[in-house]
Amino acid sequence: MDHEGQKLAEILFYIIICLFGAIGWAIGYVRQDFGVVFQFWSVGVVISVILCVPDWPFFNSHPIKWLESVPNERRLQASKKMS
Repeated sequence: MDHEGQKLAEILFYIIICLFGAIGWAIGYVRQDFGVVFQFWSVGVVISVILCVPDWPFFNSHPIKWLESVPNERRLQASKKMS
């Protein structure tokens, strides 16, 4: 997962949790039942975990380009001594 994918996963997590929490709170308030709030919030947590925890391909849309490795002086000297 690249940096942009991490940012997207965090935004998705917050939106899903807040949306399900708000809907659950509204329905729970009307019904006067805290269990409804907790159930809606729990469904939101499960959905956000399914969407945000695995490394889905859409989280890797901005791959990181790494620099080429620099040879280590000690390794070069050790390989010269062995040859």
